[in-house]
Amino acid sequence: MTAFPPPSELDVAPRRRARDLASSSGRTRSRRGLVAALAAGALLVGAGGWIAGAGLFGGTPTPSDPAVAGGASASAALSPSAAVLEPSPTPTPGPVMGGWYAGASGLGVADGAFASWLGQPVTIAGTWADQDLRAQTALSPLGAEYQAWTGALDIAIAGTVLGSGENYAAAARGAYDARWRTAAATLAARRGSLESPTFVRLFHEMNGFWYRNWAVNPGNVEHYKAAHARYVRILRERMPTVYISWSPNFRDHSGMPIERWYPGDDVVDCIAPDYYNDTQRNWTRAAWTAAADDVDQRGNPLGPEAWRRFAADRGKPLCFPETGLKPVGGVTDQPEWIKAFHAWLTTHANTASWELGDPIPAEASGKVLYSIYFNVLHDGMRGYTIHGAGANPRSAAAFRSLTWGRAPSP
Repeated sequence: MTAFPPPSELDVAPRRRARDLASSSGRTRSRRGLVAALAAGALLVGAGGWIAGAGLFGGTPTPSDPAVAGGASASAALSPSAAVLEPSPTPTPGPVMGGWYAGASGLGVADGAFASWLGQPVTIAGTWADQDLRAQTALSPLGAEYQAWTGALDIAIAGTVLGSGENYAAAARGAYDARWRTAAATLAARRGSLESPTFVRLFHEMNGFWYRNWAVNPGNVEHYKAAHARYVRILRERMPTVYISWSPNFRDHSGMPIERWYPGDDVVDCIAPDYYNDTQRNWTRAAWTAAADDVDQRGNPLGPEAWRRFAADRGKPLCFPETGLKPVGGVTDQPEWIKAFHAWLTTHANTASWELGDPIPAEASGKVLYSIYFNVLHDGMRGYTIHGAGANPRSAAAFRSLTWGRAPSP
């Protein structure tokens, strides 16, 4: 098998080029500026350059038209013997994405029970395919629980097998490329033709200490960044419409400032910390607001507002692939945390829209693109859930009383 070239030899923009040419279904993508120009009847022709206005698509040129004012050469260009320019059909725009996607992972999401309970659409689901080798290549949830899911999706697919000897240094050298290509092909086959976005998280919570193969530290950080970039390029090459959500834990355990372990703007589409309420026993709105812009001793963001500012500085939207209540200190039911976080999400919700597969525009920077409630019986603990397990009744009532998600601007 041909070895995968090192990052320095890769075309760093295959996704951008592919998006300009076609969508994953083979449909021509529109370029809004060109379409607007054609609609206005303006076209630049030839190296010398003349611009035909209304006369291009019919009608008689007037003396104010450059084609008439240009003399003999312009007349030749408009002579009956010259090729007749016909209007090109307007390319079919691809599906539109944007706004604030809101949803959940875990109980009742795939079968619609969560949406029925909530009384609102679930516009994004979250899942994981990073547990073992088979899950990482077959992306098991996409062929089972989420096989029929056509909405937006966030999926964690890792890159190295937990509990094994696999590491970032080997990954950066290309040791797992074949497996990553298989995963990319599976993702494209399952999600590439859908008209809703797919967000992928690699090595999620890499700045924690609980995932041994993924824990980033000063000794492996450069290999981590190289491995992340390598996998991103494989994914984008196979599925140009994929979006990469960089997903650290909201609290850092790497011992480094975030600038040291951030993999780079070119291989990140969304800043996506996992954020839970595990820092206090009894939350009030005032306490939540006071903690929202907290940073740690190295200046790394902790609270949502601090993460939002970091995302804005990087020119990226903010996403929350995992968020919700966390059993800590015997206290789990925290309705005021739910209300305060929701109010903040609503204030900073993204309203921009763009064509699926296109780069996320600057208008979305520092805005919340999606949030996914962690409605999972994690380690059998009901305290994480908001629905389906009879836990956290006050928080569940608060959650149901609120509006989650926002449509993009027209």
